[in-house]
Amino acid sequence: MSLTHIDIDDELLEQAKQLGGHRTKTATVAAALEEYAARRNRLAAYDRFLELASDMDIEGAEAAHRAAKQQGSRP
Repeated sequence: MSLTHIDIDDELLEQAKQLGGHRTKTATVAAALEEYAARRNRLAAYDRFLELASDMDIEGAEAAHRAAKQQGSRP
């Protein structure tokens, strides 16, 4: 952990502190950073999924599934 001096909007910090139920400014900032990192990781994962999904042949897979279902078997 490192000691860092930064300027933070006092009203915003107090609002976050109250909303999060934190007792200290440090706990509030730590929780906010954790939530921010988790959110950005989720967004990155979502973007990666969309990138992978764009290469998928969904229509072809659905057609194969329908054809197999009509034949009474699964692909």
